[in-house]
Parts: sequence; C-alpha cells; structure tokens
Amino acid sequence: MAGKRSSLLASSTGDGWHKVNWTARSLIAAGCVSVCLMMSALSATASIDRAAEKDAEAAALAEEAELVAGLADYLAAETANARAAFEAPKLKDARSTTEIVTREGAIADFVDFDFTQLVEARVDAEERKCLAQAIYYEAGTESRIGQMAVADVVLNRVKHPAYPDTICGVVYEGSHRKTGCQFTFTCDGALNRPVNKRRYEAAEELAGAILAGMRVPASRNATHYHADYVEPSWAHTLTPTATIGAHKFYRFPRRVEIAEAPATM
Repeated sequence: MAGKRSSLLASSTGDGWHKVNWTARSLIAAGCVSVCLMMSALSATASIDRAAEKDAEAAALAEEAELVAGLADYLAAETANARAAFEAPKLKDARSTTEIVTREGAIADFVDFDFTQLVEARVDAEERKCLAQAIYYEAGTESRIGQMAVADVVLNRVKHPAYPDTICGVVYEGSHRKTGCQFTFTCDGALNRPVNKRRYEAAEELAGAILAGMRVPASRNATHYHADYVEPSWAHTLTPTATIGAHKFYRFPRRVEIAEAPATM
C-alpha cells in the first residue's frame, strides 16, 4: 500500500513540475520574443532617425552650396563690372560739328589743323617705348639712379655724331645682326620673353619723366657701359666716368687726354 502511495506521489509530482516547467519556458520565450520585437522596433526607429538626420544634413549642404554658388556669381559679376569701369575710358560725349560751329562761329580750327602733331605724338610714343625697353632690359633690377644712368647713356649717344639721332635708332643699332647689336636685349631673344609687369611699368614711367625733362646726368657724359663682371676689349680705350650698381660707365677720351696718354709698346 505504501508502495502505491509513493508511486502516485512521484507521478503526481513529476506531472506538476513538468507543467510548471513548460509554463516558465513559455513565459521566458514570450519575453524573449517581446524583447526582440522591442529591439527591432528601436533599431528601426534609430535607422529612421539616422536617415532623417542624413537627409537634413544633405539638404543643409545643398542649401549652403547654392548660397556659395550664388555669392561666387555675384562676386564675379561685381569684379567684371569694376574691371570694366577701370578700363573704360572716361570720355565726354563728342560734340557735333553743328554745335561746335554754332558755339565757335567758324571751322578754321578744322581747316588749319596741323596733322604733323599726330605724327610727332606717335614718334614720341615710340621713342618713349624704346627708352623704357633699354631701362627695363639693361637695368631693370638696378636702383633708380642706375636706371637713369643707362637712360643717360642712350641720350648721350643720340647727341653724339657717331650714333643715330633718335632713341630707337640708338637702342636698336645693329639689332638685325647676330653680332654687333649695341644693346644685348635687342638681339638675344629677350624681347620674346614675358616681362615683369610691375618693373616694366616703372621703366615706362621713368622714361616718360626723363623725356619730360627730369634728366639727371648720372653717367657723367658716358656713351658706353658694361656689367662689372665682364671686361670688354674696348674698355681700356675709353675714359671711366662712374661705377653705379653693377655697371661701369665710360666716355670717349678728349683730345687732350689722348695727347697726354703715354705711348704704349
């Protein structure tokens, strides 16, 4: 009898525990599923939020790029307008012939106009250009007094009977020959190379000032010069006048100097 009770008790206990164990496992499984569903929902929400943030960033970048592009277009337009304003000649509207005749009462000025003035103006411009080139290519890196000394040599040659009587004639003398040019830059290809705009403009201004009368006899009547790192064969036949910067200057010896010169063997 006792044996049967033990068997029934064991059977009853085993069935109950089995049912309890199954229920617990079901609850745990349901909890895991719920957690998974919740995590999936949170992950999906986070993904949506990240996508929204990226879209917002992309929209902000696009808007910023549009603003920058608009600003660049505006600045380019303003720069072009400013350049055009600086480059455009500020001239008054031309008066009609009728208006001029009405105000002046005659057209004698038109009839008597001396067109040689135009030719002279063009020649003056060419002479200034040639002098500016000599200053720039021969002494562009020298001091202002050194540049004026080179210009002085050019003008001294213009006055000397042994040389052409124009600035361009002096500067370009012998330039058509491979050897024999008086100023090296006229026959060594230097004129084909790009120039330093700032220095060339300064040379043009100096040339204009010299031709307008601001001439300083810095070379002391020199008609020749050479760089201090060379010793040309003609140097010993002339009289030194000055050393300015990287150049040595010379003039033709006077008759008294030639007469007093010692005889050479």
